[in-house]
Amino acid sequence: MRNVPSDYYTRLHAIERSHWWQIGMRKASAALLGSRLAGNGSSLLDAGCGSGGFIAWISESWTFDRLCGVDLSPEAIALARQLCPRAELHVAPLHELPFEDAEFDVVVTNDVLQHVDDELVAPSLQELHRVLRASGTLLVRTNAARHARRERRDWRVYDEQLLRGELENAGFRIVRMTHANAVLGAIGSLRGNTPAAPTDTKCGIPVASGRLRGAIGRTVLGLEAACLRRGLRLPYGHTLFALAETGEHLDLTGSRGGVR
Repeated sequence: MRNVPSDYYTRLHAIERSHWWQIGMRKASAALLGSRLAGNGSSLLDAGCGSGGFIAWISESWTFDRLCGVDLSPEAIALARQLCPRAELHVAPLHELPFEDAEFDVVVTNDVLQHVDDELVAPSLQELHRVLRASGTLLVRTNAARHARRERRDWRVYDEQLLRGELENAGFRIVRMTHANAVLGAIGSLRGNTPAAPTDTKCGIPVASGRLRGAIGRTVLGLEAACLRRGLRLPYGHTLFALAETGEHLDLTGSRGGVR
């Protein structure tokens, strides 16, 4: 990942399991994935797993026969191995996944897509489609605003139209799309805080907060997750989720097969 502090993954590792925002986003993911998290002999890939907080949570909370993760950063993978030693972890980019076709039932990618270089977005999503089984599920979490914008070739803000178009072009069928982080996102917008490209000093990793703020954050995001679990759609927020499924595995010419 470009233009982030040198201690980015160390800082992420320090808060990933306990910060209210991370906890709230995991609750939202669980609400959207629902019975797909039952495991029962299935396999899950965390594409862009960072320091391993999400995949460790999956390992502790559900029973998957196979848990895998990839990340561009060797440092991130080393930290992830500490959190989840049972997972199969690789240093690899999204556009060159080290797996055979149709290996996974579920793929998640959390706050990764907005960092992918423009020319690699389509190949990356095609790779995620390739490694999913027929009727497999992809859950994408990314940043969001009312209108998409591009700040750098390796960083953009998504809206629903942009994310839907990229996923459908890669062969996915959208099952559900919703915002999250709605209330806190609205407060942030009123204060002039919106998603912004990372820099050497500012990278979007939340900092430790006091008990009161943490309790408020957990409560608000917990209520949002409860709404998502009931099938409701949140029309606004600084986070955007897309739940998508694969159809037939197609190559770029439209015939059956992998996309490599």
